[in-house]
Order: sequence, then C-alpha cells, then structure tokens
Amino acid sequence: MRYVFIADDFTGASDTLATLCRAGLKARLYLSPPSPEEVADLDAFGIATAARSMGQQAIAREMAEIGERLLAHRPEVIHLKVCSTFDSSVSTGNIATAIRALTERLAPKATLIVGGQPSLGRYCVFGHLFARASDGRTYRIDRHPVMQRHPVTPMIESDLRLHFAAMGLDHVVLLDREGLHASTPVPDGPLLCDALESRDLARIGQRFGSGPCPRLWVGASSVVQALYPQHAEVALPSHLPAPLLVFAGSRSAVTAAQVAAAHRLVKIPLSTRQLASGCHAERERITAHLRQGQATLAVLDEDAAHGMSPLELARRCAELIASLVETAPVGTLLVAGGDTSSLALRQLAPKSIDYLGPLADGVPICAANLHDARRLPVIMKGGQMGGVELFDRAFRMTQQ
Repeated sequence: MRYVFIADDFTGASDTLATLCRAGLKARLYLSPPSPEEVADLDAFGIATAARSMGQQAIAREMAEIGERLLAHRPEVIHLKVCSTFDSSVSTGNIATAIRALTERLAPKATLIVGGQPSLGRYCVFGHLFARASDGRTYRIDRHPVMQRHPVTPMIESDLRLHFAAMGLDHVVLLDREGLHASTPVPDGPLLCDALESRDLARIGQRFGSGPCPRLWVGASSVVQALYPQHAEVALPSHLPAPLLVFAGSRSAVTAAQVAAAHRLVKIPLSTRQLASGCHAERERITAHLRQGQATLAVLDEDAAHGMSPLELARRCAELIASLVETAPVGTLLVAGGDTSSLALRQLAPKSIDYLGPLADGVPICAANLHDARRLPVIMKGGQMGGVELFDRAFRMTQQ
C-alpha cells in the first residue's frame, strides 16, 4: 500500500479522501486500521481519528496503536492529516505528540511538513501561517478573527516552527519558497515547507516525492496535491435521499451565517444545558419533522454556562445525532463542526466510508457504509468551510 493517511478528525479525513479520488486513486476511509486483505484492491486508504479533540496521552496511545497496525501494510507515504490552520496545543490535539508516536513505530526516513493549502486560502510564507477569513481578507493566523479565539485550541503563534516547538517538536527546519525553487540542499530534521501557491506544492512533490521510504508527511490535503496532480472533479451526485438532517454544532461565524441563510429547513434550537439530560423534547420534535419528510436543522445555542467541557459537549451532540440516525428516517446527514462530526461518525461506527462528490470546496459528500447495510450520505464540514447557502444547497439536492 503506497499511501496511508491518518486524520485528526473526520471532516479533514473526508477532504483528503476526496482529494485522493480527484487524483484518480482508488481510496476509502476507515475508523480503525483495516487488514491488508480488506484494502488489497485500493491505492490508498485513510483512518479517521478524533485526535483533534484528544489529550496528549490519549493521542500518544492512539497513534502508537495505529502505527503498530500499519506495519503490515508497509506504507511508502504516511500522511498525518491535520487541520489546514494547524490549531492544536500541548494539552489538546497535540500534533507534535502524534508525530513522535508515529515516528517511533514506523521509523520514517524523512519528516516533511507542508505549511499551506492555497486552494483553501491557507498560506505559509517564511514559516508563518496565514488564513483567509469569512470576510474575504487574509490574516496572519494569530490575528485571524476566529482562529485566535478558538474555544479549544486558539492560535497564538503564527511561526509554525515556534508553534511546533511549544508542543514539543524541536529543531523544525524551514525551507522557504526561494530555497524550494532554487533546489538548495536542506539539512536533516523535520522540514517545514512554505506554500503560497499551487506551483510551490508541485515543487515540493517533485523534490520530495521520491527517495527512501517510508516518509512521514504532515499537513492538510495539500500533501496529496503536492504528490499527485489533480484531475477533473468527480461528478456531483444528481440526487441525495430525503429527508435531510442538518446538525449545527459549530460556533463559528461562518456556520452562523449558513444557519441564518437556511430558509428551506425547519429550524429547531437545542439547549446546551438540556443536552446533559438527553434533550428528550427536542429529540421528539426533530424526529416528528423527519417522519413527515421535512428537512430539519438542529441548532445548538451559544449558552456557555452549561458546565461541560468542549469535548463533553461534542460527545453529547454526537450521541444525539447517532440516536436520531438510528431511530428517525434520516435520508442524508450534514454536521457542522469538526469535533462534533468526528465523534458523531465514531458513534455511527460505519464499516467504511466512500467519496461521492463535492458539495463545496473542502466540503465533500461521502457515503457511510453502516453495519445494518444502510448506505447513508454524510456531509461533515468544519466550522470555517462552505458558502453562506451551503445548507440550502444540500436541501435542493434532496428535492431533485
């Protein structure tokens, strides 16, 4: 197996799956490492974890176990897929801890960090990360209106070398754009590559796509874009089954705008305080609308006085989503929020996940192959992803 990716959440995993499929590779996503026999007909496969919301010790255990089970696959490319904003901290979603654990088990010959994903408005210049915001402007990541105030992993440092050092990965070496295109020799150690435009990614792939294997790559779906040229987009599905259930667990301004613009869905507010007790009344209201064939949008309120940690809140949301899929006639599921999406998929525990097509940039439509033989279309979007009319667009696809 040439290409294996380990993603820190499901939304990112599904985007990397989509990017591999657009490159013409036959790929599939799993929630735990499959056997070599299960993936014998694939060019690549991925493992979606919840590492983005895990503590440091939990990440170390998870990545060590995954690394051990990947030895039998003999991967040439090991891609640690992280969010394009690289948001993480010592205590939560620690990327450096994941790198160390995978390195100990898989002994990569080189470690390469791709710092940007220009296709999503993420740029790395002189080692500093920049990101486009919903207002159309590009900000240094520690001044980004959302990421500098992220409720779990605020980005307070734009220099990715210092960011990694603060998490425990020292001696990251920068290869800036001038050095990248000049083919200058690079020293040993984890190598951070600048990426401002697509030709930077192409150059990264040309310089480091071959050589002693395995190689550990760290970054967003731009790693795939560096290693494989992208072909024509996979065709969008002509129809998605109704009714549509949208769960908005993200607190981002982008998701809030999408909720406000969703005029074709029945909106049901969810109290964070009542999540701890099961949200029984709200659950019944959502189920009743779905049974009538109505597209339904469940919106989490912004009450911060609920007494739960962000991870516990995401778990409660995931349990509610899984119970609705189990008991209500959900035709298509869309979840907004990285942590909520990942935990919801783990609750649903599909055997595997396939890519169906794009809904928007960074928002793929996938199919979860559930154990009861259902094939459930799922759309999992990060808080910053998608245009204002994303929810209505998904609704229209269920009406065709």
